[in-house]
Amino acid sequence: MSVVLTLILLVAVVVGTYVLCYNSLMAAKFRVDEAWSGITVQLKRRHALVPNLVQAARTALGHEQAIVEKIVAARAAALEALATERHAEIAKAEAGLTQALGQLIAYTEDNPEITATENLVVLQKQLEETEDQVAAARRIFNGNVQAFNTRVASIPWNIVAGVNGLKPSEMFTLDEAEMKAISKDPSLDGLEMAVPAPKERG
Repeated sequence: MSVVLTLILLVAVVVGTYVLCYNSLMAAKFRVDEAWSGITVQLKRRHALVPNLVQAARTALGHEQAIVEKIVAARAAALEALATERHAEIAKAEAGLTQALGQLIAYTEDNPEITATENLVVLQKQLEETEDQVAAARRIFNGNVQAFNTRVASIPWNIVAGVNGLKPSEMFTLDEAEMKAISKDPSLDGLEMAVPAPKERG
């Protein structure tokens, strides 16, 4: 009888451990998924601001459209990448959009008459706030990914993860080349800039 009880207790311990580990893994995975949703919400908000920024820039820049067209193309690439849900592609496309937007900011800073355009200033401020939110959401996501991956790689969670096909999640980071592209001063190389003619007064 003691042997039977021992086996029952052993099975109960194994099952209980499995259930606890499974629930812990699923809770961690849920936090990862929820955090990723936070990133996509902020990225979509960022993408939604770009058309208004482009329209304001078109009006402010007049015939000079090289920067605007580059932003339009970069936004299209970012939208396409976001639909794939592949973190590396999304990060690369967002880096391209950031660089294109940086060129607009650099150009407006060199031309005070454009910077003075109220709509453009407001939109740039909104975009800056959104990018801060994206960065915050990315930090939360990567923290949750790290916690989940630690469980997946640890005993006994790794056994439960293997049984249920749970694999480490991919962090949302930029590689070294992309970081350099974003962090360096925006470059206007390759764009034929024409200094806007002074506005006529009167």
